[in-house]
Amino acid sequence: NFGVRGGICRLPFPTDTCELPIMFATQSKTVLRLTLRAPASASGRVAPRGFASLAAPLQAKVDGFCKDVEKHLPKDGKGAVFATAWLATDNVYVALMNKHFPEILNGMSLVAIDTLHLFPETLVCAKEVEAKYGKKALWKLPKDVTTREEFISMYGDCED
Repeated sequence: NFGVRGGICRLPFPTDTCELPIMFATQSKTVLRLTLRAPASASGRVAPRGFASLAAPLQAKVDGFCKDVEKHLPKDGKGAVFATAWLATDNVYVALMNKHFPEILNGMSLVAIDTLHLFPETLVCAKEVEAKYGKKALWKLPKDVTTREEFISMYGDCED
C-alpha cells in the first residue's frame, strides 16, 4: 500500500483517469516512460474495478518495460542508478525490478533524495520498501544540513 490504498487513487484535482507515471533514465538517455491509467470518477477515485479492465494493456506495458530493461541495463546492474523520492511510481518500479530482474536490482544503486521536507508517512514508506526488497538506499540530503531547522536557517523557508 504505497500511495494507493485499498484500490483507490486520490488525485489533487478531478479527472477522468487516474495516472501513475514511471520514468527510468540512464546517464545518456531515457530508457522507459510508462503510465498506468484507470478510469476515475469526478471525485478523483479510481472507478470500481477500473484497473481490472486494463489487465491486457497493463501487461503489454510491463512486457515493454521488461524488454527495455533487458536492452538497456547491464545484467548485473552495475553502473545503473535509480533516484527515488519514494513516490508510488518509484515503488512500483522497485517492485517490477524485484519481480522481473532481481539480479539487476541487487547490483544497481538506489539513491534516495531527502529534501528534509518529506512527509513522515513518506519516511515510513521508504523504510518499508527498503525492508521488503532488501535494498538499502544511499540517502542524499541538501548540502551542509541534516535537519529541516538547519535547512531553514541556511537557505530560508519558501513560506516566508
